[in-house]
Amino acid sequence: MDTVFMTLIGVVLPYITLAVLVVGLTMRIARWRKAPQGKMTLYPGSESGMPMWKKIASEVLIFKSLFQGNKGLWAGSWIFHAMLALIIFGHSRVFFEALFFLPSTASQDLVSGLTGGTFGVVLLITAVYLLIRRVAVQSVREISDFEDFFALFLILAIVLTGDAMRLIAVLGDHHDLMRGEPGTRAYFLALLTNPAGALALMPKDPYFVVHFLLGQILFIYMPFSKFLHIPGVFFSQAAIQKV
Repeated sequence: MDTVFMTLIGVVLPYITLAVLVVGLTMRIARWRKAPQGKMTLYPGSESGMPMWKKIASEVLIFKSLFQGNKGLWAGSWIFHAMLALIIFGHSRVFFEALFFLPSTASQDLVSGLTGGTFGVVLLITAVYLLIRRVAVQSVREISDFEDFFALFLILAIVLTGDAMRLIAVLGDHHDLMRGEPGTRAYFLALLTNPAGALALMPKDPYFVVHFLLGQILFIYMPFSKFLHIPGVFFSQAAIQKV
């Protein structure tokens, strides 16, 4: 691939992405805290002094209201979000291993690869289900806008390229992570400690490059989109539970 293109995606854009994500999230959370519910906190107490954390946790963790309203949608949505959370946690493992110089064994990478591959396939199935439902159900289609479809298609593209890395060997750079090879870890460590040397260590697998680019687009887009319901749900549920 073109060196300038790879440098932009693998060396320049990661720092821009991190800056936009941190600043954007900070600004959004600051606006939420300055909203009319100014006394609201992440873990508020009820007016009687009893804690509400159990009510909020039931909405955040098990989507209690959605379960009571539409069990089919609840199943697809809950599994989708659970798989997404597990995959994000799995991705963070590579980053924190690089950040804290934590060792990783071949057996750990094998387990990670198998579980990550399974989660990726399940996430793909549930994402397709949610997309089909958004198109097929008239009441849902009528309230859907461009952003709703863009978000789903972006996630689908990220999941598809991620699954391709797990299931289709192209150049092998990224897939060797399952066998304990240091390529991806070395690349992220270089981003943290030696940006000038990061490009040489960046995996050249086309699926990795596209996956990484789409992931960065997602993180840049997140603070300004509906994706921010992930942290925003704590504030919204706190307000709802106070009513």
